[in-house]
Parts: sequence; structure tokens; C-alpha cells
Amino acid sequence: MSPSILRWTHAILILITALGAGCVTNDFKVVDALRPGLSHSEAADIIAGYGFEKESATDRPRQGWQRDGTFENLGGRAAAVEQKLQQPVSAVELYPVHHGVLGYGLLFLFYGADERLLHFYRYQIN
Repeated sequence: MSPSILRWTHAILILITALGAGCVTNDFKVVDALRPGLSHSEAADIIAGYGFEKESATDRPRQGWQRDGTFENLGGRAAAVEQKLQQPVSAVELYPVHHGVLGYGLLFLFYGADERLLHFYRYQIN
């Protein structure tokens, strides 16, 4: 191989390595730190400790959870969790969780009437 091709190959490998190293982040760690039964403040403290901030939240409407037509679809997701757990979800929160240079996901938290964490999951977009 010519020296110029080797330089380009090394540059590309260094770039790929740098981007890959940026993918080891806290969005997976925060999911491991959460567990059902945490109080709302305990879960919020854990999430804040990993550097994530709440993007949106909503309480259960009187008529029950409904799909809202958005990508986040907090109402539809809460209704699905209610059906899965067979218990009411009183509130839902959404945290964007970035990972690496280009990575992005969403962390959904679902709380019961006692303000304890019922269920949570991370949705990876890429």
C-alpha cells in the first residue's frame, strides 16, 4: 500500500475508535441503578446523578390515558404499562438520554398513586 493510503486508513481507524469510545456512557448505567419501588425523589436523584434532565412529564387524566399522536406518546405508553402491570399509572416522565457522539435514547418512568416507581424502560433510537 502507498503511504498516503496507509495514512488515510490510520486516520479512519482513529476516527472510528474515537467515536466508539464516546459510546460508553451513563444511559445504560442509569437503567441499572433504577428499580421498581423507588420513591419519586429517589429516582429523580439517581437520574440527576447521571447527568440527565427531565424533558416532560404528565399526570393521569381523568378520562384515563390516551394516545397523543406524538413520537413520545406518553399517554399511550402509560396505558400500555397499565395493561401490562394490571395497575394504574398515575404519572409518567420522559428523560432524553444521549450516548456517545451520535447516540440518542429515551428513558420512560411510570409512577403509581403512592409516587413509587412502578416501571421504567429505555428506548434506544439509534
